[in-house]
Amino acid sequence: MMNKKFFSLKITKRIVISLCLCIMAGYFFMTSSHRKTLLILHSYGSDYAWVRDVNIGVKRVIRGKSNYNILWHYMDTKNHPEEEYKQKAGIIARRVVDYVKPDVVLAIDDDAQAYVMKHYLNRDDIQIVFAGVNAKASQYGYDKGTNVTGVLERIPYEGIKSAIETQAVKKGLEPPYRTLHISDQSIIVKYDDINMHEYKDWYPLELIPSKLVNTFDEWKQAVLESKNIADFILISNYRKVYKDSSKTEIMPFKQVIEWTFKHAPIPIIGVNGFVCEEGSAVSIATSPFEQGETSAKMALAILDGRAKASDIPIQNSPFPMVFMSEERLKIAGMSFPQIYEAFARATNNYLRSTTDFLSQFFSNK
Repeated sequence: MMNKKFFSLKITKRIVISLCLCIMAGYFFMTSSHRKTLLILHSYGSDYAWVRDVNIGVKRVIRGKSNYNILWHYMDTKNHPEEEYKQKAGIIARRVVDYVKPDVVLAIDDDAQAYVMKHYLNRDDIQIVFAGVNAKASQYGYDKGTNVTGVLERIPYEGIKSAIETQAVKKGLEPPYRTLHISDQSIIVKYDDINMHEYKDWYPLELIPSKLVNTFDEWKQAVLESKNIADFILISNYRKVYKDSSKTEIMPFKQVIEWTFKHAPIPIIGVNGFVCEEGSAVSIATSPFEQGETSAKMALAILDGRAKASDIPIQNSPFPMVFMSEERLKIAGMSFPQIYEAFARATNNYLRSTTDFLSQFFSNK
């Protein structure tokens, strides 16, 4: 009799525990299912310096927001720039969006717009916030979209003008200071180049026709011949420079910028922060942190119900960041007013040596 009671009691406890677990699981499932979902969609991979810094900006805003489901997806198109890969990455990303059914997608950089989010334009069930877009908003129909807003990425022209003018004066040059943009032929660079040449107020600089190249030999020729046509070089990107005309293998990007720094006959100014981090002396660049922070604030305003995407105007992000390498500045014989160094130090973008980048990278992981 006791055995039967014990057995019955044991079964009852198991049933109660099972019921409790089911109730708890159901509660968490219902709670989770009722939470709004933010999908952060990156065009590139997490190993890219720009992505790293955009994510730092995003996390400053969303940190501690446990009342939302926050998911991340990386398309990794910077490491795989082939059109076939981008098409497949876009299909996979759209499947992720359709499966997750996010309330808001924070889509970063142009490939996420071109291969994914433009397919969700003007839908009522999803809101789009973009960041890091180099193309015009009209490229994706965003200028007339009813469910989209975001932050355009634009090169800080005024900051670049000021930086080059300080160097030109030190060199005793007379304006206009001829400035040459040398970069690869990636679609993002082409968007940047169009925007740069549409800018009407470059004086005392003169932005001469750009050299956008395919191969490393073309790159080296453009750099070495720059002294005949220009006073300064602007570099935006070099991650799609091929080893040769077969276009089957891409040059290691650090090798490209290190060769350029060593052999350039005129001063180099980067227009992305990683140009300095990876080997040049200075960059005047759009802030990836600001891109991340501003777009994340937009996304949270929508998730909180304080606004719809259509209520928030599309913004430019002209706020400049200064990146400097003390070691490389000395080698290049370049110097800037103290305010540049102070700004670079204040934003943790002043590198005393080439090893500083590694320590900063791992401290931000």
